[in-house]
Amino acid sequence: MKIVPMENCSFKDALTCLNEGFQDYQVNMQFDLDGLIQMMSSKRLSPAFSFLAYDGEKPVGIVLNGVQEVDGIKTAYNGGTAVHPSYRKRGVGRLLVHSSLSMYKKENASVATLEAISDNQSAIALYEGYGYQVVDHLHIMRSTLGGKTGESLSRLESVDERKWKEQISKEKYPWQNQPFSLQKGEFFNVTDGEATLGGLLLTRNDKGHITLFQLQSKNKGKECLKTLRSSYPNAIITAFNIPEGSSAYKALKEEGFETQLQQVWMKKVL
Repeated sequence: MKIVPMENCSFKDALTCLNEGFQDYQVNMQFDLDGLIQMMSSKRLSPAFSFLAYDGEKPVGIVLNGVQEVDGIKTAYNGGTAVHPSYRKRGVGRLLVHSSLSMYKKENASVATLEAISDNQSAIALYEGYGYQVVDHLHIMRSTLGGKTGESLSRLESVDERKWKEQISKEKYPWQNQPFSLQKGEFFNVTDGEATLGGLLLTRNDKGHITLFQLQSKNKGKECLKTLRSSYPNAIITAFNIPEGSSAYKALKEEGFETQLQQVWMKKVL
């Protein structure tokens, strides 16, 4: 078994590894070539930091990595480890994780992070064996039909990223929720005309579906959600990777959002 940097491999091999390794995954992770390139670009994952595993000339595993500053800390991110089902429990995952951690240190990253579906105990155990620890549970939540859409006296104010960061008190969110990971991310302050109650980071698609990536508010989270729902009363809203320990999670629960999928957020200090 050999581990090869992705930058020295073909994208065809990378695509084969990814689709075969995730063929039985709980979430649809099947890509065509354009989709793979777009996904890696949007999530700031780099072939220079990623690896493939080969059995002879056969590609059998892949790990996609990125290195980026997050909240002022140089952070390494494992954006997905996939091993062909017939090669699992043969040490391929360990080789990929070990190679990644060695690269993180060469890049002088201070912390390594990843997310794993909570039911994937084998993957969680693998990462724990290399010193990762679960720091929070992440919830993918959706608004229910007929949810609370009552009148709100506050309104959304579209702002640029710089102003949003300056005005909003930050709770920590994972890699995929950061502005650099989003294409067409929109920043909003929630204001009552006199004061800023909180901030929202979201995306919208052509069908009116809203994905909420960050809700930042010290104690007005429910008001921020009511404002969002009253501004887009016909939209289905999905809240993505919301940390269970955050005030946003509590506000979403109180506003009737239900968990569709749960992940663990894991970190390792390097």
